[in-house]
Amino acid sequence: MARVRTGAGEAVEAREAMRAVAEDLAGELVARPLFERVLRRSVELLGGDAGAVSSVDEAAGTYRKEAEVGVKCQAGRVFPVTEGMTGEVVRRRGPVRFDSYDEVAGGHLGAADQAGLRGVIGAPIEWRGAVIGACVVFSRERAFTAADAELLEMVARQAAVALVNASSHEAAEERARLQAAGAERERLLVEVQGLLDKGLVDLNAELERAERLAPAAVTGCLRRARAEAESTMTEVRRSLGAAGHSPLEDRSLEDALRAELGWAHRARGADVRLVVAGAPVPLDRGLAEHVLSVAQEAVSNIVRHSGAATIRLGLVYNSAALALLVQDDGQGFEADPVDQRAGLGLRRMSELAGSVGGSATVESVPGWGTSVRASFPYQRTAADDPDRVDVLVVAAQPVLRAGISRLLAWSGQTLAVVGEAAGADDALAATAALRPDVVVVGPDLVDVVDRITAAGPAVVAMCAAGDHRAVAEALLAGTHGCVETSADGPTLARAVVAASRGESLVPDHGVWAGRLTTDPNPAGLTARELEVHALVCQGLPDKLIAKRLGIAVKTVEKHVGAVLRKTGARGRAELIAHGR
Repeated sequence: MARVRTGAGEAVEAREAMRAVAEDLAGELVARPLFERVLRRSVELLGGDAGAVSSVDEAAGTYRKEAEVGVKCQAGRVFPVTEGMTGEVVRRRGPVRFDSYDEVAGGHLGAADQAGLRGVIGAPIEWRGAVIGACVVFSRERAFTAADAELLEMVARQAAVALVNASSHEAAEERARLQAAGAERERLLVEVQGLLDKGLVDLNAELERAERLAPAAVTGCLRRARAEAESTMTEVRRSLGAAGHSPLEDRSLEDALRAELGWAHRARGADVRLVVAGAPVPLDRGLAEHVLSVAQEAVSNIVRHSGAATIRLGLVYNSAALALLVQDDGQGFEADPVDQRAGLGLRRMSELAGSVGGSATVESVPGWGTSVRASFPYQRTAADDPDRVDVLVVAAQPVLRAGISRLLAWSGQTLAVVGEAAGADDALAATAALRPDVVVVGPDLVDVVDRITAAGPAVVAMCAAGDHRAVAEALLAGTHGCVETSADGPTLARAVVAASRGESLVPDHGVWAGRLTTDPNPAGLTARELEVHALVCQGLPDKLIAKRLGIAVKTVEKHVGAVLRKTGARGRAELIAHGR
């Protein structure tokens, strides 16, 4: 194409040329071929002989040669924005012309290419005040004019729009790919869960049949095996949930509850039914997941322990709250009025409901079955969780971070996972930005606990089960508590809550406490201080120590301070770790 002159008599020709450029660029939605089209059009319109186009990252202070024609400009390489013709364009933020390439400072053309060139012109490709690219055209015969600069600027404006559209399209395609991958992962998780459910249900049925036919000498073993199979069925479902799969990803709460009852029917052969009453209210995703979690816990308990022939699940949409009712006609149990929520997952149900401002109660009569009633308010006020604890989760493995976060989110405590980090540096940056109350460090990063504790927040370290040395080392590094990887969600949550209050929760005190010293009293503690020290090493808070010793809480606090001062420990956790 011949060079388009922009004189008054040829304005129509210039407009037509720009329309053709716009149509050509709009047809390309991939950035790399688009750069090539921009360059080709620019060289043709200006009647040039060669050219180069670059993408620019002003924040990083670099640009990358994306395409070249007629010359070798080291396409694909990255250069600082202080060099070459592109650097000059970025610096001036407007068209740049030189009558000779020799005037370009820090150019990247080889000697052979430079020898055959005369004029050079460049223009920035800008979007919303930022330079995102630059187009440079070379001529072997003439110098470029102001009219050429105007024409190249028009091409650059069209190029900016096209490049932003292409970037948006590529980003949308990447999101679609990620969503497709996520959907496939969810499908596989559901498929795996279904296969495991079926296999375990069949195994349980065969064990039950064998138990009825086997001699008395082996029925005990078969009964324990059947109990283990039933336990595994529920744990598999929980583990899949901790891995990131939620039954509410692609279905309603009612459909998820029906699926839960379907599982119970397959596992126990029980007659199941779901009853929904009232006008359905749109539920927040988090609230719906808590309702489903309570229902799952109740149904799991029925399958594992009740021997029920009938299970009824009711969902009632009241004016201000959603009511959940789970009933069975199983063997029931003796309800302890002091601790009726403990055991069989009952405490977990109460904590789950309470974490979203609701409540749960359990009524059971031996031989007549059990009823679980829970209420979930549709809306919560800030006063509902004045003791919220913000938590940062630190672990190198993504699956481990997701699992810890899910355990905390579903623990029943008022814990909010405000962020995740994959290493010490990320954790320090996240701590400064998010200011969490507690940082939970996974077992794959326990060696960086000291760096995180130095930043200020309370830290709970997770250590491999039975690794007493790792527990001690983590406590000596300044953590407020340790939890073994074999612990469940509520145990981890209690450790986090304790750490947020300045208390310590450590595993298996009696096994390893005091192992770091053989001197019974190296710090010269008084008799009362030794008593306080021993109770602190049992993980008791000041109130319980005061009650145990029959002294005031303030007095206990004074003795604890004296013990810390004399032993040189930085806190209760380190005191326990030293056992001194």
